[in-house]
Amino acid sequence: MRVLLFVIFVTNLAWGYVDIFTKYRSGENWEKDVDKYLYSDDYANKLLENKNVTFGYYDNPTNIILCNKSKRVLKVYKYNGLLELDKTFKHILTGKNNGDKWNEGDGKTPIGVYTLKYKIDDNNLSDFYGPLAYPTSYPNLYDSYLGKSGHGIWIHGFPKNNPERNFDTKGCIALPNNELLKLSKSINYKNSILIINTNNLPKTTKQNIAIILKQIFKWRYAWKYNKLNTYLSFYDKNIFKKANTYSFKEFAQMKKRIFNKQTNKILKFKNLKIIPYPNKNNNIYQVSFYEIFHSGNSHFEGKKTLYLKLKNNKISIFLES
Repeated sequence: MRVLLFVIFVTNLAWGYVDIFTKYRSGENWEKDVDKYLYSDDYANKLLENKNVTFGYYDNPTNIILCNKSKRVLKVYKYNGLLELDKTFKHILTGKNNGDKWNEGDGKTPIGVYTLKYKIDDNNLSDFYGPLAYPTSYPNLYDSYLGKSGHGIWIHGFPKNNPERNFDTKGCIALPNNELLKLSKSINYKNSILIINTNNLPKTTKQNIAIILKQIFKWRYAWKYNKLNTYLSFYDKNIFKKANTYSFKEFAQMKKRIFNKQTNKILKFKNLKIIPYPNKNNNIYQVSFYEIFHSGNSHFEGKKTLYLKLKNNKISIFLES
């Protein structure tokens, strides 16, 4: 990280940081200059240069699993800056009823963005589900925000005593057992994202990802340096929920008390993901990262997830874990 910062500032002296090393030598807070650079056009353009962001931006290598319910097709892409189609599975089964999942037992496969929580191997699995299974993270935070119910949405196989199964599922995604084994060999479930939609999968552009990147890092800057009004301006005060519990008013009051303490903060984001979310208006994104936060007696390390709308080149956070 230190080497990267050195390269950034050596190659961007014209950007206004000729005296960065003088500041560092004299003990001034040069870290602020670094944090400001993170929400510049220059940083966003360099970060996205030569990257394919069709299905979102990912800091680290990721398996992107796309499920098209209408065409009954599952595609696996390998992402490492570039986007490479690795496998296509054309014989999948999904929920017996059409549409998005809303209620327990409605027989529908959900529409959304999910992770694979863990892998269940053959020794711990009923023969009905084939040789292995991957439970998904449904319902996610956004599902709960919308009032959806239900659980137990898996990727699994066909019954061992009925390998030619032709009846649809109660909401899971099922693959023939030989294809499920190919999928398992192709992915690392810990680094996989599952995106499910009825038909067309959500796509985005470098322009949109650049806007979100810059504003997320500006939001981070305001958070780190106690700029309350700027920080709160990134939220939708009418519909925002914190962990589906606190309203914007309650959240703002809590943040005001914290920011007034003016304590120094350590705030780092790792493994950043910006994913276009399946929705009718194509303007919702799921943003997640591993957060490292230290301030006084407050300490947190773990995954943080935001849901935001992108409209008129501005992000509006309406849900936060």
